[in-house]
Amino acid sequence: MNASALTPETLGARGRFALWSGLAFGLLLVLYLTWSAPDLVAFLPVVLLGLLWLWWLGKNTTRFLYFTLAAFVLVARYKEGFQVEEIFYGLLYLGFLGYWFTSRFFFYRDPVLQTTTDWSLWLFLIYVTLSFPFTFLHGGDGTVMLSEWLSLSMLAFYFPVKEACSRRASSLRHFFIILAWIGFFIALRNLYEYWLGFRSATALWQIAGGRVTENEHVLMMMSLACLALFLGVQHYRRKIPLLLVFIFLFTGVVIGQSRALWISFALGTFVIFILIDRKRKAQLFLIILSGITVFVLLGILLFDDFFSLVVLGLINRLGSLETATTADISLVNRFIEMKAVWDYILHNPILGYGLGVPYHYYSIVYEFTHETSFIHNGYLGALYRHGLTGASLLFFFYFSTIWQALRLWRQANLPFLPRITGLIVVAAFTAEALVANTENPFTNSDRTLMIGILGGLVAGIRERASKAADPIES
Repeated sequence: MNASALTPETLGARGRFALWSGLAFGLLLVLYLTWSAPDLVAFLPVVLLGLLWLWWLGKNTTRFLYFTLAAFVLVARYKEGFQVEEIFYGLLYLGFLGYWFTSRFFFYRDPVLQTTTDWSLWLFLIYVTLSFPFTFLHGGDGTVMLSEWLSLSMLAFYFPVKEACSRRASSLRHFFIILAWIGFFIALRNLYEYWLGFRSATALWQIAGGRVTENEHVLMMMSLACLALFLGVQHYRRKIPLLLVFIFLFTGVVIGQSRALWISFALGTFVIFILIDRKRKAQLFLIILSGITVFVLLGILLFDDFFSLVVLGLINRLGSLETATTADISLVNRFIEMKAVWDYILHNPILGYGLGVPYHYYSIVYEFTHETSFIHNGYLGALYRHGLTGASLLFFFYFSTIWQALRLWRQANLPFLPRITGLIVVAAFTAEALVANTENPFTNSDRTLMIGILGGLVAGIRERASKAADPIES
């Protein structure tokens, strides 16, 4: 079948045939279950309703995109192996992305790749996919390869997010609602798990050292987003809810007790401080002071006399920064890991080793030669897996997005939300670029999804801003 034969009309005809075939298969399946496993028949209405829901979503691509992104919270937490919900969600989002790219490239012939940033990300995703043979050539694990590829595939949401933002004035607001939902869900879950750990603690050191470390990067980036929005809005009836949401999200960052994320958040806040005007600088100090006050009051209210232990644990964690590079065995071990990875890179610098390929180094944590494919440093990890060829494409996409976001913030003629989006992305991506030295942002789906969405927002806003006849909604 040649590409010219693929039209919306022929697709519709084949689609109707597929639907009728599916209906016939479904009726046969019902008859078979009724005869062989009557207990399962009760679940058929649920399955049918799910299929009808997907059919309704499929009638509108943007609506399906919103649902797919919002449903990410179902698989946001880290678990070993592939869970049932992860398989279903994987089929959902890969099906959406597959349909979206197929329809844009072959049916509608839309200009998906317009800028060097678009091309760099697209070529990177193609390169990563074509590098699968490298994994088996270098003795890698196919399951780990698939897991790492699925995480990187989340970057592809950049393209449908960009399209939605460039075509519809309301999409930018809708995407911020989805991001707020994801951040709120994760923060609520982490705080609940922290509370359960606090209630079940049997020793004082468990209270002082309690932490929840899931999806902290999402909470950090969304905290910076709330901070920027708080500084941007004018009315206090909007500032107060944003202040409360910021405190809620940032508390999730605090209880993770990741010093790297704390420092990265401070860098993101400093970036915002540098870019805003003098009036907003004063408001920034106000929100920080208010956040600390509310945090202390809520801590005393919720944790009673044990709050002093919690604060002491946080202070000790922060105070350990001074000796972290020499006394923290975990951080020192990461330096040893970086040295070992760099030696591997020097032996294969151009193409890389591929996904899921292990390397060896002596771990002072485990006290034996450790074999793993995970690399904490994001920059070395990209060079190890994708070589200079793939890593240069990935880094160009990432840092060119920061530059484009900075240009958005400097465009004083833009409405509030598009302009403040530029400030948010500059701060969030800069903070993530720092933490990438010790916590790889390209190996977990939550981080790559956030990078893909925020990058797509910037690209979509810039494309829409270039259409003088269709201005951005205020």
